Amino acid sequence: MKKLLLLLITLTSLTNVSYASFPVSENIETEMIENIETTISPDSSLYLILGFFLGLFSPVLILLPLLLLFIPNKSLRIGIISGFSCALLLAVLIFWGEIFGYPHAG
Repeated sequence: MKKLLLLLITLTSLTNVSYASFPVSENIETEMIENIETTISPDSSLYLILGFFLGLFSPVLILLPLLLLFIPNKSLRIGIISGFSCALLLAVLIFWGEIFGYPHAG
């Protein structure tokens, strides 16, 4: 019991006088990194148009342009999605006309 008490006293006294083994500075300087906002530039409208046509022709190109949805260019992704949506809408309208359209002469 005496050894345990002596050990606890020693540990508590050592924690009060121990110091860090690395330098600790009083003045801490932080560096602020500003987030760069994306603005609409002529390049983004070009990517939007390019993405639209890629998305529009993606059923013809066996859906390969849809792999471009994972690139970080937001304008190109929006263009691909809108072009692919237009292609799907066009396909639905064509099939709708074939099924419920006028009977063929023949």
